[in-house]
Amino acid sequence: MNKLLNYLKYYGLFIIFIVVIALITSLINLMGIKSVTISKISVILTALSFFVITILASRKTKERGIILGLKLALLFVIFLILINLIVFKSPFNIDRLIYYVILIISGLLGGSLGKNLKRK
Repeated sequence: MNKLLNYLKYYGLFIIFIVVIALITSLINLMGIKSVTISKISVILTALSFFVITILASRKTKERGIILGLKLALLFVIFLILINLIVFKSPFNIDRLIYYVILIISGLLGGSLGKNLKRK
């Protein structure tokens, strides 16, 4: 039960990051920047949020950081896939697959780095 509460805490943090990223990209869009640039900024910020969240999570766990990073990244990606399919009715294509792979790799790197940054 405690693990579930920890995962829910990181989901809440993830949702906060996503809302902030949406606000930032919306503000950038109002400045008249091309949508391709905004899309790249959004991918970078989302990958960075995965990285930060898995670092925070793996610093406080006793299991291997890379495993925790993979678990959290896969759960977040499944959440994003469901949101895209249900809410936005976005088709699944190769661009989305690459995006999700980037996010999973970011989670893996954050998990392993966070475990190595753990205070001893």
